[in-house]
Amino acid sequence: MTPRLPLIAAGVAALLAIPAYGALGDLAAARAARNAARIDAGATIPPLATADSAFPADSAADARARLGALVRADAARGGVLIETLAPDPAAPAPLTQLSLRASGTEKAVVAFADTLERTHPAIRMRAWRLTSAPGGVRLDATLVAPWRG
Repeated sequence: MTPRLPLIAAGVAALLAIPAYGALGDLAAARAARNAARIDAGATIPPLATADSAFPADSAADARARLGALVRADAARGGVLIETLAPDPAAPAPLTQLSLRASGTEKAVVAFADTLERTHPAIRMRAWRLTSAPGGVRLDATLVAPWRG
């Protein structure tokens, strides 16, 4: 029986090594997550927008008026009809938000949406929907743009 004792001990050690190997993998993953959390905690929050990408405005109402004028001018240049353009006064302080409904030919409306997205200062569509309408398409969108006073 003595020669079997080392073999049994080696078998038990091998069986215990399997869960230990898994635990070492879990430990490495936990350490990596902890280090990532430490790095994230020390990181600064990036600004919403850089100063040059925001509308210069005196107040939130002025920012809404300037954004509305810019949208109307872009629509007129592209031959797009603005059906409604309503401000959202509940937008947070550094943002201005407008609800837009515009219609026209498909080519004109898509070009208008592209112009809005590419314009400077930045205007983004938080939500949008393009649907068919008599004689063309209709764009329903929520426009969001940062402003600075």
